[in-house]
Amino acid sequence: MIGIILCCHGDMANGMRSAAELIVGPQQQFETLGIKPGEGQDVLRSALKKAIRQVGRDGAVILTDLQGGTPFNVSVPLLNERVRMLAGFNLPMLLQMLMGRLTENDLDRLTKGAAAHACQHIVNASDILGEAKE
Repeated sequence: MIGIILCCHGDMANGMRSAAELIVGPQQQFETLGIKPGEGQDVLRSALKKAIRQVGRDGAVILTDLQGGTPFNVSVPLLNERVRMLAGFNLPMLLQMLMGRLTENDLDRLTKGAAAHACQHIVNASDILGEAKE
């Protein structure tokens, strides 16, 4: 099974894991990392390398909160044929990754499908409700 690593600013990763596991139950090969104020990139880089070793025997996907942020920048040099990254993840993307990896073992198909799924679930509720009221 493909491993998943959430790598974010602060405690976001733990919060997203909590929300996801509330919906789909406890997960294996799933790690969370967060950079804290005053913590250097070296600390995060070391933790990220360790997480990849722990969960990535069948490949790993790193989900970061923000393109261009520290978690993203630290992750980029670690990408290779067995490690992919998606930036700007949301809960629908994470759920798609967790469920999709049960049947999909191709990193590229899994990440492309999850990215598309995430975009489909970003909606302007006011527009939807406005259309329903008319």
